[in-house]
Amino acid sequence: MENTFQFVPLKGYEQFEATTQIIIAELLRRNIPFEVIDADNNLLAVTWKGKEYIILEGTISDGNSLIAYWISNDKWMTKQFLARKGVRSAKGVLLKKQALFVDRKKGELVLDAAALERVDLPAFPLVVKPADTDHGIAVSTAIDSKEALLGALDRAFRHSTKVIVEEQHAGREFRFLVIEGVVRAIAYREPANVTGDGCATVTELIAAKNVGRGDDYRYPLLKIKVDEEVERHLAVEGLSLDTVLTDGKKVYLRKNSNLSTGGDSIDVTDEMPAFYKEKAVLAAAAAGLRIAGVDMIISDWEAEPAEENYIVVELNAPAMLSMHDFPYVGKNRQVEKYVLACVLGEPVGEL
Repeated sequence: MENTFQFVPLKGYEQFEATTQIIIAELLRRNIPFEVIDADNNLLAVTWKGKEYIILEGTISDGNSLIAYWISNDKWMTKQFLARKGVRSAKGVLLKKQALFVDRKKGELVLDAAALERVDLPAFPLVVKPADTDHGIAVSTAIDSKEALLGALDRAFRHSTKVIVEEQHAGREFRFLVIEGVVRAIAYREPANVTGDGCATVTELIAAKNVGRGDDYRYPLLKIKVDEEVERHLAVEGLSLDTVLTDGKKVYLRKNSNLSTGGDSIDVTDEMPAFYKEKAVLAAAAAGLRIAGVDMIISDWEAEPAEENYIVVELNAPAMLSMHDFPYVGKNRQVEKYVLACVLGEPVGEL
């Protein structure tokens, strides 16, 4: 696939997250008055037809209700609302910190493996993730042993008092952007990866791919971050950061495909079967979201669609727009015009 990534920060607004830059560019294009309330927090006030609209981080606004935002912000709560509408999600359990940690000498908290034995866990391989964080923080995948599970729980509990352990659904992960009940864009989020040239080490390949990427969300694509999960994932493949990959050999550095950890966004809006688009719309509606980023894993999206072939991973009320306008591979979907119409209470239609 040919890299088509072409992002130039919006002049005068480079300090904003890329999604906010996209919304500002649309406001400027339409000559709609707006005020920057807090640049550090990407907070805007937009005036339209005599009414003021507050927009945070590009998509957090009156477009979604508070209750819908609350539901989508809690991954366990999301599962319950998806189940009510018959939308598939991974089988899992919710673990609370006080149930798995015990007080040891010096007041240290450690995992209680005996307590974990009493939990009816799904079968390996497993995914471990905090219930209320985003950007892939402390998410561990391909957990295939009790020892690895304990380590993943330890990492996750550093970021949340509630952690989900769920079955791992094989397949590719996609982000569906649903606005007012219509799928406007779909990105395949490919996990962080490098391709060998027969000369460079994995560390050197990562450094080369990171050129032109950002350290934060002021850029649509972020740098690949080397952490415990990357090193563990390489070790499973019998590799390390010092391994020299053969020419053309592609290696994934982690299972989760968050762009925050260096994943690639590839536009597949036109190729996705209608069956999965309908499931994404239903998932957004389950939580009452008018603007939603729906994360879905599909076993084989090119095969005949089937109910057992997909799960919805989570819902995102703060929907990242830049992955759809500036994908690593694919066309600019100009999704900001639909989002802004929704926020301002205008007919979305076919803009």
